[in-house]
Amino acid sequence: MPLRAWLRSRAREGAAAPIGASLVMVAAALAGASCLPEERPYWVIDHTDALAMRFEVIEPGPWGADPPPGGGPVVEAMPGDRVRATAFVAGPEGPVDVAALQPRWFVCGGIGCTGGQVVDLTEALPCGPVALPNLDTCALDPGPAATFELGPLRDVVDAASIGVIVMMVAGTPEGPSTQECLRRADALATASSSLRDCLFFVRTLRIGPTWRTVVAGAAMGATSPVGPSDLPWQISQVEPDVAPAIAHFAAWVPAPGGGEYFLEAQSGATLSVGTGDELTLSLVEAAPPQTYYSVSVDQSTLAVSVSPIVEIRGAAWFATVPAPFEATAGPGFEVEWRAPEQPGTHHLYVILADGRSATTAWLRVEVAGR
Repeated sequence: MPLRAWLRSRAREGAAAPIGASLVMVAAALAGASCLPEERPYWVIDHTDALAMRFEVIEPGPWGADPPPGGGPVVEAMPGDRVRATAFVAGPEGPVDVAALQPRWFVCGGIGCTGGQVVDLTEALPCGPVALPNLDTCALDPGPAATFELGPLRDVVDAASIGVIVMMVAGTPEGPSTQECLRRADALATASSSLRDCLFFVRTLRIGPTWRTVVAGAAMGATSPVGPSDLPWQISQVEPDVAPAIAHFAAWVPAPGGGEYFLEAQSGATLSVGTGDELTLSLVEAAPPQTYYSVSVDQSTLAVSVSPIVEIRGAAWFATVPAPFEATAGPGFEVEWRAPEQPGTHHLYVILADGRSATTAWLRVEVAGR
């Protein structure tokens, strides 16, 4: 019976669902880690919330890979690579300057920063090169983004399946400071403590591609159930993962004299509409989905097989008002959205994700009275 977990690059199931199939599933997988009040829909941004964390290799090491032709930065890493993690934080008044939050960053030991480990954050030692897998939680340098280097490869299976778990801890403009959030987390060992309006946001850096991990593991003497010669030839054709990219928004907006007009808008642009107007929004993607391979190892024979996978993308939309997004059958993860009946400035956010990584974009909507 095949054991399909040993070397398989794990995909976030929620992020892989098409928008037409389950917008809620996609959003639940990608939404921020701060607590969400039950009385409001998940897509409403009425307080500061972290929506995404992006990794990118900023300096490849001896085992690293160049981006594929036409692709963006590589978002999965290898031993020796230097990696940067950045977070996208949304607020009711627009994207939040992460630097102003003075976040703290940690690499989690074992399989996560939760449970008993969360109370040790204030005492976490500084990170050196992060071993694969990483055994102890350590602290990265504070700042708007985190940079770190991947260290020695110890176990191929753990590296490919666990990756590197990175957590950002930050306060919010309407809540406690980052230092106070860390203090409250530390107090959880002895007393209950509210983490409301604190951001504890966790994402995993993938290690790979898998075939490179197996080759590097053989050279470094890492524990592995298979060797490079056991891999089917097809897997060596796999290019490193790059995040999906949004080229721009496409929008159909009611015209003042009747009818509607079409426009294209870059992330951060402003749309001007009237109260109650119905908008149709979609995404124009900058590149098609990638193809990669899942790797399976037969538990009894250790025979390796591969299965090609084409990335399936999904999108989750968020707004600073309760008006829902209605998915249509149109292209580009198209949705319809109705402007509120009160004039004002509002913000729309979207996360475009495949099974391995994600990207974000946003729009400002100026709603004028009729």
